[in-house]
Amino acid sequence: MSSRELLRLQCRGHRDIRASHSKTLEFITSADITGRATCVVGVATTVQEPSPKGLAGPLRITLTIGGHSVTVRALGNSAWRPGSSAVVRVSSQRLPNTLATDADLAAADLPRELLHSLRHQDSVIDVLVESDREPAEGRLVLYRAGQGDENRLAAEIAAAETVIAQDVAAGRVLSSHGVAADPWAAAPGTVERGGRVLAVSTMETHNPVVGQLLAGIRPAVEVIGLPDELAVAAVSPCSGPVLLASAEGRRRIAGVLAAHRSFRVVFRTPAADLPKILEEAKRTLGIETAALAAVSMAERPWWGPVLEAESQLPTTGDVLCCVDPPQGAQADTADYPGIDHATLVRALLAQSVSHKTLALALAQLPTWSRKRAYDFVLEVARES
Repeated sequence: MSSRELLRLQCRGHRDIRASHSKTLEFITSADITGRATCVVGVATTVQEPSPKGLAGPLRITLTIGGHSVTVRALGNSAWRPGSSAVVRVSSQRLPNTLATDADLAAADLPRELLHSLRHQDSVIDVLVESDREPAEGRLVLYRAGQGDENRLAAEIAAAETVIAQDVAAGRVLSSHGVAADPWAAAPGTVERGGRVLAVSTMETHNPVVGQLLAGIRPAVEVIGLPDELAVAAVSPCSGPVLLASAEGRRRIAGVLAAHRSFRVVFRTPAADLPKILEEAKRTLGIETAALAAVSMAERPWWGPVLEAESQLPTTGDVLCCVDPPQGAQADTADYPGIDHATLVRALLAQSVSHKTLALALAQLPTWSRKRAYDFVLEVARES
């Protein structure tokens, strides 16, 4: 499968380039550095036209200087914008200046003969960024539309092999980008062969195909466009309502979990405390699964058995965790996943029940705000 050019950068060498950092490499816009900038591999970086509005998906980043070149494979960050410094990280951490994450090479891994050339101030470094079309790990990108970042959505659409709309409004969003949504049934096959699926939504619930992917194949998942706490909850295949808990102490969290067994409970806690919290929740409440992410990596949450959670924890800092209800407890919620709310609303509208009455009734459900309820009723009415 062929690659596609996305971006060209050009930068210069510098006598103080060390390229000894083991976790990142960076192309900076500044023309000068000191020896402390161990991740820098090029200065005075400029974007060669035409400049992209964003880039996403698997990338091949090729550095060429003189007769030497090296290629780094990484995962694009669609939030990065040309004009800022470009950092390529080995980790999954996404900051505003992060061009790509999950890189297979860092500055310290560059060939030493290439490093020698980087230390000449008159050296010119060409950086070519291409989409990497070789099949890799299947990936599902959950994108919540409506946050106003049209460039980011356009980049994710361009990087995806299959694009699906999880609801009617999401289909209109895709249409505004000149894209016709693919059939839902195309998503599992794309993931199984190592492709990238973009699932765009405007609502909290997942369509059945996305729910099956999360519960079955379990591809790598990215969540874009949601607050960090809700992003962590979004990777769970459970459909119960979400409760955001402000308590941070272990005992208080345990109390919240015990009092709200039918909810997916999201909380923030030091990474060192989470194993004991999950161990107690499993022992006393029968909790089996949970999702978690380092606070700085909320777009890349992990979900799985609580017994495996400890291996996914960062060594320091805080984590966000979403604990799923124990088996059997989900049936206690008022927002049953088996109810087709759209069909119910259409039937009541046909009986001349007012929009206001329907919206107020929906707003009483655990996961429904008044705004969501009114928007939903108006949407169904327009489509009827």
